[in-house]
Amino acid sequence: MTIEVHPWKIFPKNSEINKLIIGSFPPNKMVLPVGYKMRYLDGLDKVNDRDSKRFNFFYGSKQNGFWELFINSLKLKIDIDDLKVLKNWLRKNKWGVTDIVLKTTRKKDSPSDQDLVPKEWNTSLIEKALNENKIRHIYFTSKWVRNHFEKIIRPKLYKSIKLCTLISPSPSGLRRFPKEVTLELPRNEDESNKEYRLRYYNFVLSIQ
Repeated sequence: MTIEVHPWKIFPKNSEINKLIIGSFPPNKMVLPVGYKMRYLDGLDKVNDRDSKRFNFFYGSKQNGFWELFINSLKLKIDIDDLKVLKNWLRKNKWGVTDIVLKTTRKKDSPSDQDLVPKEWNTSLIEKALNENKIRHIYFTSKWVRNHFEKIIRPKLYKSIKLCTLISPSPSGLRRFPKEVTLELPRNEDESNKEYRLRYYNFVLSIQ
């Protein structure tokens, strides 16, 4: 089976943070080089035939809309393709970014959280960040991520931290919204799914 290893682990590594974004794991097309022969639990051999990177960083796939939502919802003057400026802004404003999985295989050739078969969780790095920083908010990019966070991280480390489940930034995230999301911010009758998702990001990411 193909084992994928997380390329970035956590950002920033040695700077103070008070907000933490936690995702799942990068798409295989970002982790493995073009031409790499992949084999997952469905037993099929497939060659990675394309590079899907917009930039070499968390949620940097061309298909992932996270940073566009992040920048637009907070009304930041940052070019979506300027990774250096984005990193500097995150560091200056004390935002951390990581994923819940460090090593994984997959059920099939798919970027979906549901098709991940984790081999190693990012427990120690996340707990280290919680121990060494005064984190006020944690944002999960999906319900899947939050569910696993609450299983593997000791509750005493986040009992005073506000936990927020974001609407998935993937295209499939517009199909259905988590119940806790609509309870926290009811949807207006006249707004589209995209408009609601952007408003929800603004609502939760702007909390002080």
